[in-house]
This record gives sequence, C-alpha cells and structure tokens, in this order.
Amino acid sequence: MFQKTILSTALLAGFAAVSFSAQAADVQLYGTVDYGFVYNHAKTTETGADSVKDDSFSMASGTNSASAFGLTGSEDLGNGLKVTFRLENGFEADSGSLSTEGTIFDREASLAVSGGFGSVYFGRMGAVVGDTGSVGFYSAQASALGTGWGDNITGHSAVFANFEDVRDNTVTYVSPEFAGGFVYAQYAFGENGKELKSGTDRYAAIGAQWQVGPVGIGALVDWTNKDASKLDATDTASVDDAFTYNLSGSYDFGVAQAFLAVQYFQDAADAAGIIGDFGKERQVTKYDTMTGWGVHVGTAFAALGGDFKVGIGYMDAQIDHDGKDTGYDAKAWTASVGYEYGLSERTTLYCGAGYRDRKVDGVRSDGNYKLQQKSFDVAAGLVHNF
Repeated sequence: MFQKTILSTALLAGFAAVSFSAQAADVQLYGTVDYGFVYNHAKTTETGADSVKDDSFSMASGTNSASAFGLTGSEDLGNGLKVTFRLENGFEADSGSLSTEGTIFDREASLAVSGGFGSVYFGRMGAVVGDTGSVGFYSAQASALGTGWGDNITGHSAVFANFEDVRDNTVTYVSPEFAGGFVYAQYAFGENGKELKSGTDRYAAIGAQWQVGPVGIGALVDWTNKDASKLDATDTASVDDAFTYNLSGSYDFGVAQAFLAVQYFQDAADAAGIIGDFGKERQVTKYDTMTGWGVHVGTAFAALGGDFKVGIGYMDAQIDHDGKDTGYDAKAWTASVGYEYGLSERTTLYCGAGYRDRKVDGVRSDGNYKLQQKSFDVAAGLVHNF
C-alpha cells in the first residue's frame, strides 16, 4: 500500500509539473477525429480493353477533416517579438496508424518568429497554395469545399495542378495585415540531405489575399524546380520545371457566398490526378507533363439548420513529352455537394456526394484511343475537435 501511495504521489507530481510547464510556456494540445463511411463506385473504359467496374464500402478516417493531433505554444520575447511552435501529426482514426509511415509530425513541424515585420516560419509545413497548417491560405478561399472531402467529393484542386500539401525544409514569410490583405512568400529547399541540389524538387510560391467587406480575392504563382536526378547519361530529353498561375474570388451576398477559382498550369507533373492514376500502366515517362487550364465555381449557404457547400469544376489540358505536344488531350469535370450540421461548437455531422469524370484521348498507330474513368462517392460521418 505504501509503495502504491508513493507511486500515485509521484505521478500526480509529474502531471502537476507538466501542467505548470505548459502554462508557463503557453502550450496547448489540440486535435481532430473524423470517422465516416464511404461508398465508392468507379467504371474505367479503354480502347481495346474490357471495361472495369469497382465498388467499395469502407469505414474511413479524415473524409471531411484530417484526423490529427498536435501541440502548439508561444513565448513573448518582449519588444514586440514572439516565438511560436507547432507540431502536428496526422493519423488514421480507423486503424490508429500514422498517416505517413516513419514520420511523427507529418502535417507540420515549424518554428516561427513574429513581430511588426510580419511572421517568418521555418520547418515542415503546408504549401501556401493549399489549406493545411499555419500558412496554407489559398485553397480555403478558392472554393467552398477547399481541397475536398476524399476522392470524388472535391473542391478546386480536383481540376487543378500542383497541390502537394506539405513540404520539408521550408521557409515562409507572411506580411502584417495591410488594407485588409496579406502577402505570402515561400521557398522549400527539398528533401533532407539534398537541399538546394538538383536531385530533389525545390518549390517557390508568392501569393496574396484580400478581404474587403463581402469581397475576397486571392492570387498566387508557384514554381517547381523538378528533380533532375531522374535523368541519366543516355537521356536526350529534359525535365521541364512547372509553373501555375492562380486567381480566385468570392462574394458574400448574405444569404449565400459565391466562389470562383481559375488556374493556368504549364509543364505540371500532374493535373486532376490523370498521370498519377492512369500513367504507370500506360508507360507515361519521366518527361511527360501537362499544360492547360482549370476553372471551379461554387457556393456555400445555410439551410435545414446546417451549411451546404456546392462546387462544379472543369479542366482541359494537353499531355506533353519533352516539352512537345503528344497529341493526347486530357479533360476532367467534377460536381460535388456537402452538408454539415453542428451538434455543438466542437462536434459536426456531415454527409456528401460527388461525381468525377476524367478522360484521355488521342490518336496512336493503330487508330483512335480513349481512356475514361467515371466515379462517384457517397459519404457520411462525424467530426470532433478538441
């Protein structure tokens, strides 16, 4: 009994010490848990091959919001300066596994210094073109559904290019507010051990957002200096760097908010997931890129005690090889609707449905060629924030 009392006292003292330390450093634990059920149907047709159908019903994590937990804290350094840290881990709530194998803080591991000059962030963090973490700003204002709820309940990123959410070895600057707006500048040095070398992708972006009354405007240009180590001594082609040019606007009418986002992309490694999903089996090479444009319109409005989010998108692009048009065209369009009902300030029910149609067509030596996939999702679930 005496030993148990000593152990209990030690544990209580330990928790008290942690609590005192956390309060002194202003540290907070936070997180999100998202459980849902998703039905998915997909049908793929290809010239010269039998059509393939796939149906699945699964319990899923992170359909509406990424399941994650993290620590954040700050310290006032005086003279208007403050240092802030954020360590955030994504996990699969349905299995308990890490979202990224071998990486604990896969969503963000950053340290920031803030003052009258703005804020400078260092570490692993979301790209400013996305909506993840401390600095991702563009996607949240570009469409009502942001980057989407899974594969087919999608926002603008399903018809755009270059939406890798999180990058290592990154420096980001966020300006102070000026006339209702902020300016963002970001540079990612590449993978550990390869920083600033040709053997890794390096990324840069500059963007801005403004909110003046009911009007919101976002603009962003980004560039990916691609990994040149994919080339070998026998290569006569080159790996072309990628650029995207993004513009978005929103207007709050009171009863509803409207969204419009457009993008032009050049030499992107992928767009609408077409090369990533269809390319490997069809011998798409390291030189293949996509050049084209995408547009997405949407709205958000309150009804039936909750909030509806609706979006429609379209993409048109050509597939290039070594900077030259291959004669293959790629198209995609999406339509999605989502509904959220708040049970409390921290708990939300959601449901949604989405449809996506992607195709590639062109002419090859044996005649016309077409590859097309039509798919849809129906999802429902519960999100709790703590």
